[in-house]
Amino acid sequence: MTDTKQSEKDYLKRTGSDAWERIKPFSPPGSDTLDDSAHILHDFAAAMLTLKPSPDDLILDLGAGACWCSDLLGRLNRSAVAVDISHDMLAAGRARPGTSIRAVAGDLESLPFKSGVFQQAICMSAIHHVPSIPAAVREIARVLDARGVALFSEPGQGHADAPVATAAMRDFGVLEQEILIGDFARACRDAGFADVRVKPLAYTVAGFDLTLEAWEDWTRLAHSKRPQRALAKIARALTELVGLGKRGALFEDTLALSLVRTLRPIIERHPVIVASKSAAAPRDAERWRADLRVEMADRAKAGATLPVVVHARNTGAAAWRPSTPSGIGHVTCGIQLLDGSMRLVGRDYLRVPLPRAIDPGESIALSVECPMPAAPGQYGFKIDLVAEGMTWFETAGSPAVSRSVIVI
Repeated sequence: MTDTKQSEKDYLKRTGSDAWERIKPFSPPGSDTLDDSAHILHDFAAAMLTLKPSPDDLILDLGAGACWCSDLLGRLNRSAVAVDISHDMLAAGRARPGTSIRAVAGDLESLPFKSGVFQQAICMSAIHHVPSIPAAVREIARVLDARGVALFSEPGQGHADAPVATAAMRDFGVLEQEILIGDFARACRDAGFADVRVKPLAYTVAGFDLTLEAWEDWTRLAHSKRPQRALAKIARALTELVGLGKRGALFEDTLALSLVRTLRPIIERHPVIVASKSAAAPRDAERWRADLRVEMADRAKAGATLPVVVHARNTGAAAWRPSTPSGIGHVTCGIQLLDGSMRLVGRDYLRVPLPRAIDPGESIALSVECPMPAAPGQYGFKIDLVAEGMTWFETAGSPAVSRSVIVI
């Protein structure tokens, strides 16, 4: 076991892959890494869309290698700390152009961090190199806080016997294992993760596609109602003995079996497992929501200010913070200027900070002195909330309030 860890430390020297590691997942000059690069970028995108890390989260990049994941996280204004057993790999990562990467040398079986300091952890094809995976998972759970989430994207069943793995073990002495979903999920539960889920990747599957007719069959099945489905199941039970065709009453069962047979091996070959230390969080689509009510007159003098009272109740899943460490995601009240036909003229017409944090379910009343345009005419004002640097609440599905004002 000690030898495989030393082989990980010596890997970069022995492979001579500095050029690739310093620019990964993109292609070095004179190289064609399209297939590998596309899979790496896809896995990273799938991980981000699953984790949805906040700009204020501290993310642990596990088995970081030359820190390509930390590099991409930094370019997305996310904070990461890379950890890897190889000094050489981390040095290559810190030399990546245009980046400022925090990197710490460490063994995943004994992480060099205090307990509960990270909000998220991401492990992209690394934990299968660790001799004691249960020990590593326990350490990952330890360094996450009480609501921490870890995502593992790993090679699965059959990897240890794949040509690329057998060559790596033979030539470089590294450890290559397959991650079996059941065993790994149980290791996560034993380590203290309260919620463990398997996320299938959305790769295009060779040999699995739909004709127009097949898509229409799927659509009809998706739109079917419960009473009809129940009656159809009774009918299938009575008619299955006579062997109806796949496009007849047995279509639903045939489709389900086809999906299971197609998707199960894909998930087994490349499992993505999300382990959370607390119960599953609400859907991100409901994160920024507000119930707004506005009090304001419909006439005002040009160049003067118009008193506006905004009553806002937090109906979303996230607290509204008046400030954040990253300067991203704090909530303000935003007023947009519209013309007489209620079309946008000035999107950032006025911002009003919150005086305090507003937790889900709480309400606040904001008194605003809204400046009026200098030219008389009919105008509109749209009142909404803004998660700064992220989104207006309206574009996240929360209704804004618009008012028409005559300026005299």
